[in-house]
Amino acid sequence: MIHLIRNLFICVVEVMSIGSSSVTKFISDYATVLFYYCKSFYYINVITTSIQKMLIFALRTGPVPAHVAFIMDGNRRFAKSKDIPLRKGHEAGGETLLTLVYICKTLGVKCISAYAFSIENFNRPREEVETLMNLFGDKLDEFAQKANDYKDPLYGSSLRIVGDRSLISPELRERIENVEKLTENSEKFILYICFPYTSRNDIFQTVTKVTDKYVQSNIIDSNLSINEFTKSMHFKEYSDNCDILIRTSGHKRLSDFMLWQVNEHATMEFSTSLWPQFNFFQMYLIILRWSMFKMFQIYNMNNVSKHSKFGSKLYKPYKTILKYIFSERLPDPPMAVPVTNR
Repeated sequence: MIHLIRNLFICVVEVMSIGSSSVTKFISDYATVLFYYCKSFYYINVITTSIQKMLIFALRTGPVPAHVAFIMDGNRRFAKSKDIPLRKGHEAGGETLLTLVYICKTLGVKCISAYAFSIENFNRPREEVETLMNLFGDKLDEFAQKANDYKDPLYGSSLRIVGDRSLISPELRERIENVEKLTENSEKFILYICFPYTSRNDIFQTVTKVTDKYVQSNIIDSNLSINEFTKSMHFKEYSDNCDILIRTSGHKRLSDFMLWQVNEHATMEFSTSLWPQFNFFQMYLIILRWSMFKMFQIYNMNNVSKHSKFGSKLYKPYKTILKYIFSERLPDPPMAVPVTNR
């Protein structure tokens, strides 16, 4: 499209000396071509959107994850690869998150958690930190507007910001509180933005909060249950049921994110795409694999009787697979080895 506009400009300049009628004709011809070129993009977008809706409808017929988490990695590398300002890279990442939120909400996912800013990110250059803070504030207002617009797909969504708010400015804390109040009445779809957050800080704050609660209540003999502790964490009722965690950019580590929440029931997916390049079809395939595996589990648990002759034959290969999955079958962890002064 850029080349087409460039050619139009060159042709206009070249025919300026010919005459007004000729110039008008050239402009008219190229404008017509440009119109149909743009129109073709419109139809392509309509077709793509229709295909996406059909795929989502098909996926909704099976199991759908309740909680999907994202480690949004790769914005800076994306900006560098495209030779654009760093802020533009983070803005592109914000658009990707918004697109995936639309998809997940339409699909029937009830909760999304996005790792937007780690406490460790405060070690980055001051200019970049300020850019992220300003961009985050702008996105807060944008989300609040969409969540309260009945024409927008995000209408009725609830936004919750989790993390250590003592590390951010009072002005930003006030904006966060206002946005949360504007969207607090909805429980059908929740978007958790982790900012600034680390899992260790989450666990530490929970321990402090629960301990203070017990001390103030003079409850000494009562035992604290794991379930009670879990529900006291930042993600509340979703603190123990993350179904899928997705990390982009190729790194295979959690970076101190949801260490408690990603338990034995969670599926972790690592994509080599940078976050701004992560698209609908990659997301779709990940959820499709999860859904198929979930259906396989449900089928085997509900419909295959290992006590029957026929059922035992079907159950045998499944049992063989399971023995390599259960943690009891894993080898013992290696002994800790000190590496100081090496």
